[in-house]
Amino acid sequence: MADAVNAALDRLYPGRVLTAHYVDSRWIGKLERGEHRWPSEERRAALRHVLGAASDGQLNLYSPRRTDVPTTANHGTEQPMPGSLDETVYQLRAQWHLLVQNDKLFGPQYALIGVTAQLNLLDRLLNDVPSSFRPSLVRLAAQYAESAAWLNHSLNDALAAQQWTRKALIWAEQIADPTMTAWATYRSSQHWLIAGKPHRAVEEAEAAMLQDKKVPSPVRAALRVQHAHALATVGEHRKAMQLLDSAHEWAADRRPGKPEGEHASYCTSGYIEVHRGTCLRIGRRPDEAIAVLDAALPSIPSLHRQDFTAALLTKAAAHVAADQPEQAAATAHIALPIARQAGSRRILHQLGQIGSAVDGHRHLADVRAFLDDLVEAA
Repeated sequence: MADAVNAALDRLYPGRVLTAHYVDSRWIGKLERGEHRWPSEERRAALRHVLGAASDGQLNLYSPRRTDVPTTANHGTEQPMPGSLDETVYQLRAQWHLLVQNDKLFGPQYALIGVTAQLNLLDRLLNDVPSSFRPSLVRLAAQYAESAAWLNHSLNDALAAQQWTRKALIWAEQIADPTMTAWATYRSSQHWLIAGKPHRAVEEAEAAMLQDKKVPSPVRAALRVQHAHALATVGEHRKAMQLLDSAHEWAADRRPGKPEGEHASYCTSGYIEVHRGTCLRIGRRPDEAIAVLDAALPSIPSLHRQDFTAALLTKAAAHVAADQPEQAAATAHIALPIARQAGSRRILHQLGQIGSAVDGHRHLADVRAFLDDLVEAA
């Protein structure tokens, strides 16, 4: 579709420099989701040409509220008109990206304040909004609800995380949005794993995979990672490894240009290999898990504190499984201050479990140092 629009631009405006008006697949996706309501005149003309439409109205495109004519400033940029509902959607989406960064910088407890406030605002807006704007707002509400689920998951509040995941899924299904439906179902699979119900986690992971060909590449990678994790937990180790192999084809770092904060932008090749280490540990192959994790850890960005500490936690658990308490404690000890800084109660709780596993080896210096710091953290 993007290629056809660009070709139409060249035919309709020969001799003009059209760099500002060319589109890509992400732009088409935003158009489909209603995130672009009034493209530039050139883009609208190309869309009408490609889709055989006689008017913009046939494409369900309309100018922003308070004006019937797009201003010059709107050409090629789709900047919303001040005071319009377009601007509200635009600002709420920008706030979502900011809150994703706040989670990384200041921790989930801080970010959850903003996410909750925006969800309250969206709830009010959805009660009184024109039907043409409702899909965009519902998608944003689903996006914020899924973020609330993740933040509560980080804060070790499983009940709240499950409730927000269900809410995100309801909203996503209302507008038949494949990405948000897949993502909320992916999150649900994670919750079932944490709840100790791996077979249900597999079912949810398989349900998420039904959207596989309709979602962006990094999301396809993340869906495979979660499916692999769930399968490893029920003993399907060979299938898990095959899924992780295939996930690399869709890894976020295989396709540059995805902005930080988009769904699954974290799902890089290194992240996939960290989860290979997790699956190997689950499959009682701790030595292989340790080797894989040692190779993958340097590729996890330092800003992704929770991902980094989760990888260290997995490595510590593998050392425990390999009967290496001193290495387990030393690895967990590295993770402890980072987890505190990240504000992840879930990881701090799991580090406490590592502490319990090595408690019988207090005579070892690294174990004693870790346990002493663990008491302080508590």
